[in-house]
Amino acid sequence: MTWFFVSVVVFMAGHIVPGLLRGAITARIGHRAYIVTFSITSLFLLGWVIYEVQNADFIALWPYEIWQNHVTITLMLPACILWATAIIQPCPLSIGRKMGFDPAHPGINRFTRHPLLLGMMLWGLGHILPNGDLVAFMFFGGATVFAIAGFWRMEKIRVRHMDDAEYKAILDGTRRFDLTGIAKGAFGWRDIVLGIGLYIVILWAHPHVIGVDPLATMGG
Repeated sequence: MTWFFVSVVVFMAGHIVPGLLRGAITARIGHRAYIVTFSITSLFLLGWVIYEVQNADFIALWPYEIWQNHVTITLMLPACILWATAIIQPCPLSIGRKMGFDPAHPGINRFTRHPLLLGMMLWGLGHILPNGDLVAFMFFGGATVFAIAGFWRMEKIRVRHMDDAEYKAILDGTRRFDLTGIAKGAFGWRDIVLGIGLYIVILWAHPHVIGVDPLATMGG
């Protein structure tokens, strides 16, 4: 379990330190190089954390039941659609691109300003139930809290680079979370199609990458 905690600390440091030094790093290597380097480093560190979760001592907290896996399978579909939407649509106050955002047509931002983080929250919540051991609970529970806290943290970061008028224009037509936004054109057909495609790819890749087949446990 020691290495699990070490990997988590390094993962958190890998997100906090670059954020504090972003201006200096960007000035030296450029914005695009910073984003690419940060993304690759984050994926590597996340992979390390997942490896330690899989290899940590198993300390059971609750027994596994088949219905728990159904919850995971169900929540992962909207999570994938949200991730796809974060790629396709601009999210000026969150993780994603800012260019192309139109306050008159906020799209996904009517439903949530943070589709990628909301998807991460659903991913975390969905994986807590079928993984009833201590380390998995800390990992997925921590990821869920990290995603929720990111709603406010990302807005604080993004607003630093906006004037008051731009910030107000974005706030007026967007919400952190509002279910009524779904009926107001939050999702386009491309978001849904790409999200379903991502969902299928994850179901296929999961047993090969993680070592667990979600579909194999559906029937017991």
